[in-house]
Order: sequence, then structure tokens, then C-alpha cells
Amino acid sequence: ITKELITANGKTRAYYLYVPSTLKPGTRAPLIVMLHGSGRTGTSLVEKWKDYAKKEGIIIAGPDSTNTRGWSSPVDGPDYLRDLVEELKAKYPINPRRVYLFGHSAGACFALHMSLMESQYFAATAIHAGALTEEEFEMTKLAKRKIPISIQVGDSDQFFPLKPVRATRDALKAADIPVELIEIPNHDHWYYDSAS
Repeated sequence: ITKELITANGKTRAYYLYVPSTLKPGTRAPLIVMLHGSGRTGTSLVEKWKDYAKKEGIIIAGPDSTNTRGWSSPVDGPDYLRDLVEELKAKYPINPRRVYLFGHSAGACFALHMSLMESQYFAATAIHAGALTEEEFEMTKLAKRKIPISIQVGDSDQFFPLKPVRATRDALKAADIPVELIEIPNHDHWYYDSAS
């Protein structure tokens, strides 16, 4: 995993990159952009996904948010995420039709926002422990494409209880966005042990 720098909107930003040595020459690899939770950096998710990425031949990038407490628009996206993806596409053999988002906690909520605001840019999104607020349900109207969204949440998550997560699923479904909700039994908000 390498720490890289990119200039986006006139600011130098850091991200963590893993390009597996197992990539086959002449093939285009999927890219997963990973959005970290509060109080963390991009490396926290990239580290957990590294072995899987090596096995499957996937490039993974974990950008840092501007403020470690969470992600916010417009400073952290959509422009910054687009700039990051475009720079990676210029340097590595990335399949432009297979650019995905993954987020945990604060990163999960932002990944949902980006999936709706930038639906023509990402192929699909998966999140762990995140939801839209009722006020944000209107964002479903922004989606130009209906990209698949997979939501995973523990049935005892102290920050994202099942009720708002199920309401998020229902709001996405009502907007004809393909959504899958996986409720993990006896699991709370903590992602980092179950990820490995």
C-alpha cells in the first residue's frame, strides 16, 4: 500500500493505493474507491481489503476526507472523487465500466450521496453501517442511473439502528433503485475485525 498525493480543486490531498502484482497484462482491472469512517484515514479500509484485492485482481484506493470526523460536499466529492478516479485511470489499466464505491459509517453515508449524485460515474456501491436521513430521501431523484446498492448493517449497530437503515432501503426501492439489505446477526458498528 502506498500513500499518494493528488492536487484537486487547488488543494493537495492524500490517498492510499494498492495495485496488486497479480494483475494480468493486457486486462483492465476493476477499481474500488473506499470511503473511511470517522476518525480514520483511507488506509484503514485499504489494509483490510488488500488480500481480497490481490486474489481478485482489483485496484483499491482509499482517499482521506478533508476532516477526519466525516465527509462533506463539495470539498470531498463529487469533484475530488472524480479527479482521483480519472488520475488512476490515466496511470493504471482500469476498466472504466467497473468503478465502484465502498464506504463504512460516515464514509457509507457519503458513498450513498455520491451514488445518487454521480450515478452515471460509478457502476455500483456497497456500504457497511450507513443510512440516509429522512430529509435526504429527496436525493434519490438526483440519480440519473439506477445503480445497484448493497447495504450491510449489524442488527445491534449503536449508530445506525435497523429502523433508519430499513427506511433508507425502502426510499431507494421506491425510486426504483436496485437495493439489497443484509442484516448481520449479533453484529454492532465495528467493521474492522469482520472485514479481515
